[in-house]
Amino acid sequence: MGNPENIGDAYVAVIRPKNTASLNSREYRAKAYEILLLEVPIEGQKKKRKKVLLETKLQGGTEITQSILDYVLEATKPISPANQGIKGKRVVLMKKFALDGEKAGQEASLYIVPTVVKDNTKYAYSPGCPVFYCLQDIMRVCSESSTHFATLTARMLIALDKWLDERHTQSHSIPALFRPSPLERIKTNVINPAYAIEPGQTESSLHMGYTALEIKSKMLALEKADMCIYNPLFGSDLQYTNRVDKVVINPYFGLGAPDYSKIQIPKREKWQRSMSSVTEDKEHQWVDDFPLHRSACEGDSDLLSHLLDKKFSVNQLDSDHWAPIHYACWYGKVEATRMLLEKGKCNPNLLNGQLSSPLHFAAGGGHAEIVQILLNHPEIDRHITDQQGRSPLNVCEENKQNEWEETAKLLKEAINKPYEKARIYRMDGSYRSVELKHGNNTTVQQIMEGMRLSQETQQYFTIWICSENLSLQLKPYHKPLQHIRDWAEIFTELTNLDPQRETSQLFLRRDVRLPLEIEKKIEDPLAILILFDEARYNLLKGFYTSPDAKLITLASLLLQIVYGNYESKKHKQGFLNEENLKSIVPITKLKSKAPHWTNRILHEYKNLSTSEGVSKEMHHLQRMFLQNCWEIPTYGAAFFTGQIFTKASSSSHKVIKVYVGVNVKGLHLLNMETKALLLSLKYGCFMWQLGDGDTCFQIHSLENKMSFIVHTKQAGLVVKLLMKLNGQLMPSERNE
Repeated sequence: MGNPENIGDAYVAVIRPKNTASLNSREYRAKAYEILLLEVPIEGQKKKRKKVLLETKLQGGTEITQSILDYVLEATKPISPANQGIKGKRVVLMKKFALDGEKAGQEASLYIVPTVVKDNTKYAYSPGCPVFYCLQDIMRVCSESSTHFATLTARMLIALDKWLDERHTQSHSIPALFRPSPLERIKTNVINPAYAIEPGQTESSLHMGYTALEIKSKMLALEKADMCIYNPLFGSDLQYTNRVDKVVINPYFGLGAPDYSKIQIPKREKWQRSMSSVTEDKEHQWVDDFPLHRSACEGDSDLLSHLLDKKFSVNQLDSDHWAPIHYACWYGKVEATRMLLEKGKCNPNLLNGQLSSPLHFAAGGGHAEIVQILLNHPEIDRHITDQQGRSPLNVCEENKQNEWEETAKLLKEAINKPYEKARIYRMDGSYRSVELKHGNNTTVQQIMEGMRLSQETQQYFTIWICSENLSLQLKPYHKPLQHIRDWAEIFTELTNLDPQRETSQLFLRRDVRLPLEIEKKIEDPLAILILFDEARYNLLKGFYTSPDAKLITLASLLLQIVYGNYESKKHKQGFLNEENLKSIVPITKLKSKAPHWTNRILHEYKNLSTSEGVSKEMHHLQRMFLQNCWEIPTYGAAFFTGQIFTKASSSSHKVIKVYVGVNVKGLHLLNMETKALLLSLKYGCFMWQLGDGDTCFQIHSLENKMSFIVHTKQAGLVVKLLMKLNGQLMPSERNE
């Protein structure tokens, strides 16, 4: 017989989480994972080594999953205790990659093998064997041009990082990936001898003189079912959530067998007294541990106010997974509910452990006055449902407690009541009011659907939350109204400025992840207009640093767009006064150069107006403006703030405040005061590393070998965005 047919190269990414908590997070953090990599020498350079993923050949006629699991087990035996190897939970095909060079036209497959959470097991180092590395450390230096990794490995690691980020946004995806394998979940396997396939398999274990066939006949004669009910969920692919309601730990576990001779059975009276004392102890403990819950439960407004002044958290859940507002609503404590909402700034949609909201509790208890208070709250979600999919009205009509009829009437009226609206601004100052059907539970995705944009246009934009000194792009599942409410806290966490001077607003802006290749294909006039307004805003604010000739061209285009065709009588030398220049020239050039540019701007404006080859349609002119902006290094960037230190003299340092721009092209530093472009680096030409405490990051240029540190509280956001945008770039785009 010949050798088994080789059906392709298989690369294996063995990953393990550092702790179980990260598996349930919707926020992806690379530092929460470790990945198994192998170090191999670089050809022709004995001392230098590069990291590669595990690689194996898949043979035809073999079961792929088992082959890969066996390969991982064998490859890790030398580094694991007792030579036992690492057992993978399952094998997931992530993606196929096209090969270059001699193997052009072929593909290599990347398989993910999740394994157990990191524990205290110490793995031995063995030359030539794989080692676990922190994924965040790897991704900080990973790029296709990096000498630290094989090119194909780098491409696969970038794709893996993006894949994990996407999976974290999908409910139950990551927990399902690291769930024990089906074989591990089988606790016991029992075979009924009556159903044995081979007679010799069980006859030796039968002691009653019956054969398997006789036993089967007797069973069939006795088992007459009156009714058979099938579990409709058995065998389905529906996801489930493991929710622990209560954990009880046996205090005697692990202490060995007790001395039974010393056990005394108490009298019944004593036993009953001890049971009641346990209940009393638990109640006392709850009162001591959760004073805010107790005061809300009893409606003690004075104590509640005092505890809120002492900054007790209104969001804390007790041992039953209830917050103070849940007790106040369930027991009908009107003033306590009002105080928690107004003074405590409690979220009116706060969920308990069973996903019930305060409105569910108040409706279930039939407390009409509290229901009215909640419904009048501007952030209330009137359509909220609990774990069983029930609305507050459903719960009210099921329980029928107290004033349930009046409560039901209020809930029915609320469904038809006009919704609160939020203003979503555009960069030209205009806005659209969007209905918030779910109150402050309304997500970015739901707001985008209310913007009345086409499906195609929606994909180019997203919602940003901005104030004077901080702008953040929100994710589809973020809840913007909660960000506005918490803006002072967010602002304090990310800057050193006074949050009291900042007012946040929501904006419709370009998605920083939008590739230029896709933007260049946009034809929709509305999408072009929104992009134009944002580009014009950034140009006039000085964020688009460019040569004078480019700025003059952009100024002439703005004149054509704003004032129409050139007229010699109307558009004379004095026409471009300081006020008009403000609307076409960057603020940084207004006093220094703009007065000397007027003749050149008017001349180019005249040529543009009289040119027959240029369409004067508004969206064509706006597109021409964008085409000129695409060449500017900082176009489409998200800007962060920070500072760098330069050496002013031998004994002192000079602090320069900077804007840090990150876009699909790379990283850019602008002087905050002058808007001068200090540095512009493309992906593949530099490396980055996040500093301790996420308060700074280091940049190392591969071209001139220069390194510098940017100090900013926004370092974590900058590095995460760099990793995302670097991962999505195609090789052909990097040279543009």
